Amino acid sequence: MSDERSVLHVPDMSSGKGTSTIGIEMARELAANKEEMTIADKKAIIARVLERGIIIDRATVDLPPGMYGEWVSEDPTEISRMQLLGFELDSKFAVDRATNANGTGVAKIGDVVFMTAPMEVKEIIDAVRAEQYARANPTSDKQKEEKDFARQADKAGLPVIDEGNVDSAREQQIRSALAATKQT
Repeated sequence: MSDERSVLHVPDMSSGKGTSTIGIEMARELAANKEEMTIADKKAIIARVLERGIIIDRATVDLPPGMYGEWVSEDPTEISRMQLLGFELDSKFAVDRATNANGTGVAKIGDVVFMTAPMEVKEIIDAVRAEQYARANPTSDKQKEEKDFARQADKAGLPVIDEGNVDSAREQQIRSALAATKQT
């Protein structure tokens, strides 16, 4: 038989569910307001940090509305690909997050650099990806392979059993079908 352990109930900090990632600015704001917090609030924050409920993520970049950013491999080919998509190397928003310097002022962590684009570019990319996914994964009743199989089986004169069909029937139709089977 297991013993119950005491559980510390932590007040809601934003969603209150699972792990929340906060930026350095929010962490600094919480730290600066410690004098205004009650003991319970301080205890709640300490509990969340110790249980990894709050993670201050170096890679999280606070961007202004209308901007989108991604960390991208520092491979010249990948950087060129992203520039063709409408991104540019960031030397403004993520500079404080950088751990490495390459002398260009570009935000860099390890072997990735931060690139930004207007939100419109991100929306266009998402729309194109959705169209490509829809073409690759059609939502029709039958996939291409099923249609090809049915056509080949029909040419060969083989019966095709399609277990995926659903027909609706009214009560009277069911009764007449049952009556017909009893007569045979």
